[in-house]
Amino acid sequence: MSDISAIGVATPGTMDIPAGIILDPPNLKPWRNVKVRDHVQKKFKLPTAFQNDANAAALGEVRFGAGKGVENLVLFTLGTGIGGGVIINGKIVVGANGMGGEIGHTLIEKSRPRPCGCHKFGCLEAYAGALGIVKRTHEALAEDWQGHSALHEYAESDEGLEAKHVYELAKAGDFLAKDLIAQTAHALAMGIVNMLHTLDPDMILLAGGMTKAGDTFLEQVRSMVEELALPQVRKTPVNYGKLGNKAGCIGAAALVLPA
Repeated sequence: MSDISAIGVATPGTMDIPAGIILDPPNLKPWRNVKVRDHVQKKFKLPTAFQNDANAAALGEVRFGAGKGVENLVLFTLGTGIGGGVIINGKIVVGANGMGGEIGHTLIEKSRPRPCGCHKFGCLEAYAGALGIVKRTHEALAEDWQGHSALHEYAESDEGLEAKHVYELAKAGDFLAKDLIAQTAHALAMGIVNMLHTLDPDMILLAGGMTKAGDTFLEQVRSMVEELALPQVRKTPVNYGKLGNKAGCIGAAALVLPA
């Protein structure tokens, strides 16, 4: 789930001002019902726009990045959890309760579902978010009792195991790391296919820290999407975003710019 929201300061009279309240983010404790927009507006004494960070990132990519010129786009933000931003006909999909684009909490597994940070089970985030990858890795290492995988060294170190170590060792050919990344790519592909079948966007973009996994991971995801998707949408472009960590900030600025 996307937790931190992006803020854009507007000049008076340029836009409608959204509510701007962070309700109860599972990955950003102890914030609850925090009126962030009001705090910023009071500080700067200017009308202030407020938007979920993944939504802002999607808008940034549509206006200035990899999705420039595209009217319909879905962005997956791959980090500690999984957030999402949906742009339809050039506009952010917010939804009736502000929950539009919470892609990380689409359900991809119900037979033996994993717990998610949102307190539900079987969410995409639980399988393909960085925390989910680390949990799955520790479980796999417990079964690798002979200690063949180099992932044991990270798990037993003072630094501790992180998702980036799994990606690095997968690139280096570690058998267990490669299997874990293939599982991650499959879970992410399922989430992408759900969006393709529901929204039929022009493009899917992946952003966030986990994109450092590189082109091999992207090709795995693309291949699995093509295998799982219906023929009409299986060729929809799946790419990495171009704006990196600045996407949300750029999108926040775009909130107060003319379309």
